[in-house]
Order: sequence, then structure tokens, then C-alpha cells
Amino acid sequence: MIDFGLNDKTALITGGTAGIGKAVAKQFVSAGARVVIVGRRAEGEQTAAAMGAGFVRADVTQLDEVAAMYESALAQLGPLDIVVLNAGIDPGQATLAELEPEAVESNLDVNYRHVLWGLKHAPGHMNDGGSITVTASTVAVTHVPTISHYAAVKAAAVSLAKTAALELGERGIRVNAVMPGTTLSEMTPPDHWEVEVMKTMLPLGRHAVAEKDLVGLYQFLASDASRYITGQAIAADGGMTAGLSYGLLRGVGAPI
Repeated sequence: MIDFGLNDKTALITGGTAGIGKAVAKQFVSAGARVVIVGRRAEGEQTAAAMGAGFVRADVTQLDEVAAMYESALAQLGPLDIVVLNAGIDPGQATLAELEPEAVESNLDVNYRHVLWGLKHAPGHMNDGGSITVTASTVAVTHVPTISHYAAVKAAAVSLAKTAALELGERGIRVNAVMPGTTLSEMTPPDHWEVEVMKTMLPLGRHAVAEKDLVGLYQFLASDASRYITGQAIAADGGMTAGLSYGLLRGVGAPI
């Protein structure tokens, strides 16, 4: 029988106090996992307690704090079966000519170094046969003007996940990336320009809701049901990366 459950598995999720990370954490708890979420928010402990999880306050851009984060999770849960490296920020839009050093550095800190340091330290705190999932983005493979630096870093996150899969395969630790499309969150609220645009661009004609559209994929990758899947970058994007939608073609006047 195929087992999608997470009973008695231990999981650490960064960026778990809001957005996709919070939705994934709640799903993992409901699937039977013992979970620790990581974040910097003042209300992090309350958020964790409300879902039945533990909490670690850490700045995941700092190597020493990432190491301490894993040690704290180890003390709370024992060796980890699941790690989800999900923390991320929106560094804003700018053309290549307009890029400011501050935005570039914050993007590198959270969206790149967080993944790099997370992958560096995770294996030493994990059971063999575990699972690591990195949250990337569809812009890692589909490029959009004015978000060049964000797209480049998300492509780097995918690359890191694939290399980690090669390095950790002998221990049976699987490493994959999830590439969400436009998802309602604090980074992309309902009035964000992307939400309306996606209604035209996506074959499914709507944005994602993390609790309904994404958490199942994260659970699958964390579960034994995906025990032969590693080194993959999987898009959960309403079909955007498949090609041109009818909505987009009609919008530019195509005779269809």
C-alpha cells in the first residue's frame, strides 16, 4: 500500500510562520508529523503553538544561526526526517540597469544563502532516507523583465537542490525543489498585479491557494510515496510553464 502519511516523522520548516511555509507546516502536523517551524516574527511561538508545532527563532541568512537552528530542532524532535527550506522574500522589481545593491544583497541573503547554509547543515541532523524540499519559483525557468535577480537566485536554488541530491543519494536522502507559480500570500496579496495577470496567462485561469493547491505536493515529497524521486524541480503553477494559454492568445487577438 502506498503511504502518503507522515506519522511519527520529524520535520523542520523554515519560513513557517506565514504563507506557503505555514500552510505546509499545518498540513504536516495534520498528517502526523512532529514539526518545528523557523522564523523571525515576534508572534512565531504563538503561531507554532496554534498548529501544534514547536518554534525556533533564527535568522536563516546567518551560518551560525542556521547551525544553532538545527541543534535546537534536534533537541526538540531528535534527528530529522524532513527539512523544508522555504524562507523567502520578494526583493522588488527593477530592470538590470536600475538594480540597487541593497535589494541584491537582501535577495542573496534570504533566497540564496538561506538555501546554501540550510543544505550545508541539514544532512548532519537528519536520518538516512529523509527528504529535503527547497521552495524555488517558476521564474527559475521562465524569465520575466524586471525580476532578473530574483529569477537568477531561484534558478541557483534549484541547482543547489540538484547537486545536494547527488551528494546525499548514498544516504537515501532525497532532495527536490518545488517551483510554485503565483500564490496568494503576504508576498502576493489579492490586489497584487500578478493575480489579475495570471487569470489570462494560466491554463487553469487562477492563482494558487497554498492550503489547497500546494501542500499536497510538499507532503508527497516528504512521504515515503516519493521514495524514488530525487533531484527534481517540480512546477506547481497552474500550467504556466507548459506554454501559451487560450486566455493569453485571445488577449493578443489570436484567431482561436
